[in-house]
Amino acid sequence: MSQPSTPARLHRTLPVVAVLLAIVATLALAASTMSSPAPAEDPLSVSATAQAPVETPGDERPNIILFSTDDQRLDEMVFLPKTNELIGAAGLTFTEALTPHPLCCPARAELMTGQLAQNNGVRTNFPPQGGYEAFDPTSTIGTDLSAAGYNTAFLGKPLNGYHHSYGRDPGWTLFNATSHGYADYYKFVQYDNGELTRVPGYYTDYLSEKAVEYAHQLSSYDAPFFMWVSHFGPHPAKGREGCHDESCKNGPPKMSPGYRAMTRLTGQRPHEAEAQALARDIISGPSFNERDVSDKPHLIRRQTPAAARKVVRTQQARAGALASVDDALAQLVEQLEEDGELDNTYIVFITDNGYQLGEHRWFGKTLPYEENLRTPMLVRGPGIEPGTTTDSIATIVDLVPTFLEIADAEPGRLLDGVSLLSTWRGETDEALHPGGVLIQGGAYKPETGPRGWLYRGVRTARYTFVRYHDGFVELYDRANDPHQLRSVAGQPRYRALQAELARRTRLLQDCAGPKPCNRTFGPLPHLGR
Repeated sequence: MSQPSTPARLHRTLPVVAVLLAIVATLALAASTMSSPAPAEDPLSVSATAQAPVETPGDERPNIILFSTDDQRLDEMVFLPKTNELIGAAGLTFTEALTPHPLCCPARAELMTGQLAQNNGVRTNFPPQGGYEAFDPTSTIGTDLSAAGYNTAFLGKPLNGYHHSYGRDPGWTLFNATSHGYADYYKFVQYDNGELTRVPGYYTDYLSEKAVEYAHQLSSYDAPFFMWVSHFGPHPAKGREGCHDESCKNGPPKMSPGYRAMTRLTGQRPHEAEAQALARDIISGPSFNERDVSDKPHLIRRQTPAAARKVVRTQQARAGALASVDDALAQLVEQLEEDGELDNTYIVFITDNGYQLGEHRWFGKTLPYEENLRTPMLVRGPGIEPGTTTDSIATIVDLVPTFLEIADAEPGRLLDGVSLLSTWRGETDEALHPGGVLIQGGAYKPETGPRGWLYRGVRTARYTFVRYHDGFVELYDRANDPHQLRSVAGQPRYRALQAELARRTRLLQDCAGPKPCNRTFGPLPHLGR
């Protein structure tokens, strides 16, 4: 199968549309100049120890790029046609990829370490149980791969709570992290390789430009490289100061200057028809504003029904934010091709967690429902058959072990995930998580929530079981109830199954290492009559 067209060849359209796009491109170019670093009004001197770039002639190990979105639903891949073509059609798509801890900071800690939260120390977004302050940056995928002779780059959103005063994380040749922000689409602050940079432009445009620049720079060294490009989109826009949870009423994500101009010219938002169709599907779905939530935890029972117009407005805004992310991915792929690196580069597209838009009356993430747990995972690279799919269950915790196997590198800590490389290459269809995946959530609110875990549980290919901090239990048979409308916890027919899933949760919740965290428990009990 031939390689997919480069982004420059993807746009073949009617002359009138071409003229409009040319105008938009001019406006976008003018707007993108806003992304040039503005002189800091109060320049900050920060100490930083850079990881010196290495050159190892003859080292043919593949490059690795991790490209992540933030809070993206699986069904929102419809807004990423370039990504679907350049990564999915050119590689492998996972239909059962999971994030075991569906919240921003814990998910990023898992991606940095290959460890679950009980081992990396990050249970939630804010201290004392989470945030950057709870994280050890001295042993990560960055330090692992730099020790193995890779040049490394981190760009974008780090763990929540990172501040420029922390300086440069160890192990990164290039380190450009957002300082003390998590959804500032405009007027944000970057710790740019030792310089404090206040950027008045649009976040996704800035990251796109820097990713292209860094890919070209890393390609110029005679050594393999790893780069993580960590985007905000389509995370809600920043709410009021001091925001610590979903109650802060964050606004919808914001569009780029270029797409704003296009909307003014054409009267159409990016992917407007697809956004309206997806919003209709959500609103008409059986779990939207679920009537009877007596089988749901207290967090759900206290929610008021979501407004349908909020779903429509939010979905349109999310589509607009993802359009820019899609462009950024395409521009990065184009640069890799120009530099002659594309064929020897693994590119992984993921998100940190999903997002509920009114399903079970909930707007947000954290909770153990499919909209939050299931995520996109697409990968292309050497040895991966183009246009393939797999229903093997994989998790974002598995990516670090995979990257280390590609690099023939050793971790600086005990990993909990398992390598996906054989699955990527189609060499095995063996189940990677035969006994189920540990799913968990930390305290919801740092001020008032539980001091331990919000919930712990296990998700198998068919069942979802969780026990909350107050003893409340949910159990869903997704084969018979894919929308998770009726918890069967406590029902006599499921009694033996519930006991076994509770046992698996107890054994997994303190696991450490690939075998204990991905063990085989044997067959589940048959359902009673």
